[in-house]
Amino acid sequence: MLRYITFLRGINVSGHKIIKMEALRNAFSLSGFKDVKTYIQSGNVVFNSVEQEPEALIVKIEDLIETNFGFRTDVILRKVSDIKSIVNSPGFQPLVSDDKRKYYITFLKSEYHEPIAVPVFSKNDDVEIFHREGSNLFSVCTLYKGKYGFPNAFIEKLTGIPATTRNPLTLAKISDL
Repeated sequence: MLRYITFLRGINVSGHKIIKMEALRNAFSLSGFKDVKTYIQSGNVVFNSVEQEPEALIVKIEDLIETNFGFRTDVILRKVSDIKSIVNSPGFQPLVSDDKRKYYITFLKSEYHEPIAVPVFSKNDDVEIFHREGSNLFSVCTLYKGKYGFPNAFIEKLTGIPATTRNPLTLAKISDL
């Protein structure tokens, strides 16, 4: 049995695709997943599964969401051990956001096979992708017209692949679940 985390893309944002975390935990448990935990309202679910084929797990979870909550959303799946490797890497430690910059890690739903020559900047220079590890892209966002950039739309447009983004603090908390 392996421990996984699934990041649900675009739920509980601006009153759309609302899922209560208790209902989500229950749906996962009733579908056969074990030791199910959620973290904050953005759709982070940690669980154990005997199924070890990532594509089969993704389809099962996307179907579970549609059946239980009435809409389909992209599911980004990672092994918890992979998240722990990111969190424990030397490059992760200095990713501390402040008033001038916000750090994020964006997870692509599937492998992106094209090279990305970092750094890559958004049109407004408010998002900089500064590191890539496979399907995980690390970025820093700065203020532009009074708002911080956010990498998700920029990275999805760049790669053509659905993605979801989390901040380092969230990932550190999730890796402890």
